[in-house]
Amino acid sequence: MSKDSISARGDLKLTRITKSYGDFNAVDDLTLTIPKGSFFALLGPSGCGKTTTLRMVAGLEEPTVGSIHLGDTDITTTRPYQRPINTVFQNYALFPHLTIFENIAFGLRRRGIKDVKEQVDKVLNLVELPHLAQRKPTQLSGGQQQRIALAR
Repeated sequence: MSKDSISARGDLKLTRITKSYGDFNAVDDLTLTIPKGSFFALLGPSGCGKTTTLRMVAGLEEPTVGSIHLGDTDITTTRPYQRPINTVFQNYALFPHLTIFENIAFGLRRRGIKDVKEQVDKVLNLVELPHLAQRKPTQLSGGQQQRIALAR
């Protein structure tokens, strides 16, 4: 399978992952399997490596040691835009001046897709928020903003 066409065909597996910054291990020897199609959350105290782990899964950081596999494909060094993985951080990065519809459509339009209405409507229904399409992000609760970030 080419690195340009990685698909989500299997579990996400982190094997013996360590991420070091100098002498400090932000993540130390983590092994974790997340079943295909799952939503998951990492919980723990401040500074325990949650964000660093998510950044490695997303491809924003590379582990110092260990590997990340999606099914049988090693994605440890695969660029973020080539991974079929979504990560939502605490800052949802919604554009405050755009409506919810426009926030979701933004990425589609950047990819040159002209008719985005059907796709935006589909994901709004998926996150159960079609009635909020014309609102601005500041008019939504934190949970609603998170679902819009996922939809985008």
